[in-house]
Amino acid sequence: MARKQREEQESNPLEWLVTYGDMITLMMVFFVVLYAMANTDLQNFQKIALSLRIAFNGQSQFPSSEVLQTQPETSQASVTDTNAAPLFFDNLPPKRRDFVRISTELNSYAQELGVAGDISVNMSMEGVIISLSEKLTFEPGEVGLRPDVVKVLDRVVELLAPIDNKVRVEGHTDSIPTNNPLYPTNWELSVLRSVSVVRYLIEEGHIAPERIQAAGNAEFKPVAANDTRANRALNRRIDIIIIYPGESRRLSLTLPPS
Repeated sequence: MARKQREEQESNPLEWLVTYGDMITLMMVFFVVLYAMANTDLQNFQKIALSLRIAFNGQSQFPSSEVLQTQPETSQASVTDTNAAPLFFDNLPPKRRDFVRISTELNSYAQELGVAGDISVNMSMEGVIISLSEKLTFEPGEVGLRPDVVKVLDRVVELLAPIDNKVRVEGHTDSIPTNNPLYPTNWELSVLRSVSVVRYLIEEGHIAPERIQAAGNAEFKPVAANDTRANRALNRRIDIIIIYPGESRRLSLTLPPS
């Protein structure tokens, strides 16, 4: 029997190559799967990175294919998918998607007007907040809109057009009392300033009155301590808040049978 097995092995000296070939094939499939997974992660990372770069670097639109083709292909990480950012952008929740769009557009527009330091866009639990400084909106102690802010408000109206959410305009002041007898306290000043903005958005921007409201907070919602001139300037602002209400939750109670 042993002699017969030895004769069969001697007659097929390359039989081990079959097993070896199967092993190499399996290893190749394994590494192909790993590469595909890694490549997918890289594409997802590129989507996120490009969207964030657009939001915070002030690009007004996604890069065109012509621009991307001029970039040197030094490595795989430097090649950007032209459809990656829009796909990722569309998959964002509504509040985050609007935040990226509004911050991108207003950042770019503010740089064009040379008022980048007077406009900011933030996101809170309640919604998206467009903040306009007093320097851009009002003269000190006054409630009439400055001519320079009209262009900005017109752009805000364009950004609000595709959004059906309710909007609240809030006026804010610093902690220094007013010197104008028409406004005995900062409450009157902050409320009337927000009313001026609301009237412009309704009368000139044609925003439906039922979706907008005015509010004044005086000095009681500061973004910085009122201890320096620079901090007080930050607190004197108008906030245009696009509200994104959360889903209502109902509590169901099951009473035991009597």
